[in-house]
Order: sequence, then C-alpha cells, then structure tokens
Amino acid sequence: MKKQSFLKSSAILILSAVVTKLMGAVFRIPLANMLGGEGMGYFSAAYGIFMTVYAVSVTGLPAAVAKLTAENSALGRFANVRRVKTSALLFFSATGLAFTLLMLAAAYPFCALTGGVKTLPSLLAIAPSIFFGCVTSVYRGYYEGLRNMVPTALSQVAEGLAKLAAGLALCLWVLKNPEKALELCAALKLPSDSALSAAAAAAVLGITVSTAAGTLFLVLRDRLGGDGITPEQLSSTCGHGCTDNSRSIIAALLKTAVPIAIGALVTNLTSLIDLVTINSSLARAVYADPEYFSKIAPGIAPEKLPNFLFGSFTGLAVTVFNLIPSFTNMFGKGILPNLSEAFAANDKTKIRECTEKSLLATALIAFPAGVGISVLSGRILKVLFPLKPLETSLCTLSLAVLGAGVVFLCISSTAFAALQAAGRPDLPVKLMLMGVAVKLMGNLLLVRIPELNTAGAAASTLLCYMVICIPSVNILIKLTNSDKNRIYGFLCKICYSSLFCGAGALVAEKMLPETLGNITVLFISIIAGVIFYIISTFLLGIFTKSTLKLLIS
Repeated sequence: MKKQSFLKSSAILILSAVVTKLMGAVFRIPLANMLGGEGMGYFSAAYGIFMTVYAVSVTGLPAAVAKLTAENSALGRFANVRRVKTSALLFFSATGLAFTLLMLAAAYPFCALTGGVKTLPSLLAIAPSIFFGCVTSVYRGYYEGLRNMVPTALSQVAEGLAKLAAGLALCLWVLKNPEKALELCAALKLPSDSALSAAAAAAVLGITVSTAAGTLFLVLRDRLGGDGITPEQLSSTCGHGCTDNSRSIIAALLKTAVPIAIGALVTNLTSLIDLVTINSSLARAVYADPEYFSKIAPGIAPEKLPNFLFGSFTGLAVTVFNLIPSFTNMFGKGILPNLSEAFAANDKTKIRECTEKSLLATALIAFPAGVGISVLSGRILKVLFPLKPLETSLCTLSLAVLGAGVVFLCISSTAFAALQAAGRPDLPVKLMLMGVAVKLMGNLLLVRIPELNTAGAAASTLLCYMVICIPSVNILIKLTNSDKNRIYGFLCKICYSSLFCGAGALVAEKMLPETLGNITVLFISIIAGVIFYIISTFLLGIFTKSTLKLLIS
C-alpha cells in the first residue's frame, strides 16, 4: 500500500480545491447576479442555519476517522483499519439520518420564531445534505487516513459539478417560471409568496443533489477500487488480539470527533452571529441615519435595506473571503495523517518537520492572497459581479477588511488541524470560544454605526481570527517542541514579501487606464503583485535549500 507524502497529498487536495472552487465561483457568482441582495439574503440565512447543524453532525468525522485510521495503519493493524471504516459507516449513517429528521422537524418552528418564514423552503431543501455529508465524511476520512487523497479530491469534483449543474438549472427554471414555482410551493404548503425565495430554495436544492452525488461516487469507488490493503497485510494482523470491537472504535472516534464538532460549531457560530445580529443592528443603523443610507443605497426601501445589505455582504464579500481558506485548508488535511503517524510513533523529528512545513506552506499562500484581496477588493467585486454595481459598491470596504482576516483564518485552520492530530482537539474549541466572544461584541458595537454597517461585521471577523490565530500558533509550537524563532522568522519574512506584493498590485491598478476594462486591469495588477512577491521572497532569503527540502520531503 503506497502512501502519499505531505506535499503530494496537499497538492492533490489543492488541485481538487482549485477545480471545485472554480466551479463554486461559477455557481455562486451567477447565483448572486440572478438573486441579488434580497435573494442572497434568503439563501445565506438558510445556509447559515444549515451549516450550524452540519458542524455538529458532520465536521469532526473526516479528521476523527483519518486520525484513527492513520494511527492503526502506522502500527500495522490493518484488520483494525477495516473495522474503523465499517463501524464508522454504520454509526454515523444513523447519526446523519437522525440529524436530518431533526432539522426537518425543527425548520418551521425556528423560522416562525425568528420571523424568517420565507427561509423555510430553503431549509427543507437542504436538510438531506446532513445524511449524505455523514456518509461522505467517513469515506473521505478513511482514505485520508491511509494517505490516499485521490478519492476525496475526485468526490469534491463530483460534488462541484452536480452543484453547478443542478443548482443553477433549478434556480433559473424558477426565475423563468415563477407562477409554476409558487403554485408548487402552495401545493406543498410552503410559505413562499416571492419568486426570489423560491429561487433561493431551488439553488439550495442543488447543494443537496451535489452531496448525494459525492456520496454515490465514493460508494462506487470503494466497491470497485478498494483501499489498497493487501490480503497479506490483513492476515499478518488477524488473530493476534489487535482488532478492536465496534464499541471501542466508536468511542475512540467520538473522543476525537466530538471536540472537533464542538469547535466547528463554535466556528460556525460566527456565521450564526452574523445571521442573528447583522439584520437587527442594520435596522438600528438605518433608523438612526436614513439620509446616509438613501445616498449609498438609492432606490431600496428602508424596510428592505437590512436584508439587502446582509445578502450583499454574505453573497459577495464573504464568498470571496472564503476562497483562499478553502485552498489552504488542504494543508491541514494533508498534514493530519502524517502528524498522527508521527505522534503514534513518537517521532519527534518528524513532528517538528510536519509542523513547520504545514505553517510555512499555508503562509506562502495566505499572506499574499489576503493582502491582494484587501488592496484590489473593489476591482475583484466588479469583475466577479458585473451585474450588481450597487451590491458591489456596498461591499468594497467590507471585503478590504476581510482580506486581512484571510491570513489569520488560514494559519489558525492549519494550526487547528495540527492540534487535532496531536491529540488535543479541545484546544481549538477553547480558542474559538474566545474568538466568538470578540465577534459577538464587535458586531453589536460596530454594525450599528451607519458609516461602517457591514464593514463593522468584517472588522469583528478580522479581530475574531486575530485573537484565535496567535495563541494557536504559540501553543502548537510549544506542544511540538518546534523552533519558535525559526517559524516566526519565516512568517515575518513572508509578511514583508506580501506587503511588497500588495504595493506592486495597487500601483499597477492605479496606473492602468480604466479604458482597458476591469478584467484586464485586475489581471495585470495580479501579475504585477506576483512578480513583486517572487522577487522579494528571494531577496529576503525565504526560499533556501533547507526550506525547499523541508517542503518537498
């Protein structure tokens, strides 16, 4: 059974992430252009509620299964490796079904309580994704634990294709046939008196179709392709008392999965906090200074402004903000089985190397990308959402602030994955609770300031991840006995190079004539920033023989 190295594992996952995020962009960008601020408000509200439930039921599974699989594989307990998969599939399929039924039952009372009844069709449409997500996560975690990232990568591509095709097609059909869609909602007794709320539900249904497609792919892949464990490896471990029973395996999985799930729940509380606090805080801001909002959002009725601003923020700015972390998260996935094996074998040298290379690889992407998003925020939004000039203008400042948050989110996510591999999944939970408290206070204080509005939510997000990132890196360095000066030396140099990158991109954008068009100006500005970044990294000595050897090994 051939295992993939950290760099190869991460490269496979990043390649799949690039492909799926491109498809995701092709999905979300036309969707935002079709639904606008109001429709994206319904979509984002349903998605935010769903992700909170999804975090509890699904998020910890891949890491837990991968960690236990990697540990047993490192010890040569291949019969136990197989038992991990079968036990996890039985238990967590039932868990996923239970959470799906719970969400279906609780959807209407929740929407009635919060006043967002138009969100109900979207919530019902997305609920089955929890079941499919549980099954998919077990398979992905199993193969990641065997250090084979190909099944995860291909299933992500399958999901992306299904979401793109089904989500846009269903949404477009509703917008072209609003009477039929509303008749269907009435027949199903769903409270939808708006074509936009029905179209948002149709787009959300595409997500459910995509999760089903990913599950089907992995089931077929497992049946037809196998896991690479040979009969000799199985026979060498059978009959020697090294195959655990299902109860002990589930207990071990829950020991890892539950803290990660709680951490993911806390993480998703930031989105839930936005959902609960932004609209009410924006309503206060609009009431306090209606003249200011009539200037920045002409033609939008005051009672619709909070949902419009919230939908614009989540549908445009947050969509761009989440792009880079979705790539760098692959370093965390890639390092988890390697680091788990190193801890299982008590290989201190490998533990330090895994820690350093994961943080270095993440920083090399996160720093320049975050700075680039900040300095080019307006141009990026104009290129991605050309049909929504009002929403774009309202989100430019928000995205500029979120760009800085990209750096801290990416690095803390990688640090969290490493802490989980080190057997301390409780630490990310504690750190996230600190960040969530900052996020909540920031939203309540800043969003209600008219001149800030959604930029206040972006600022509180930045502060949240700053509070999380710095202690998480310090704890990881201490836990793995890594060289603190070496790691922070790398991070500082990469930060300096990224500032040069941002300066180069900004100067290029300001110097280029607008007659070239937004796409051309953005492309040239990015190229200029990349050139400045590459030159500065070599001048500052970031890429040396030792660092290249560390990344490649």
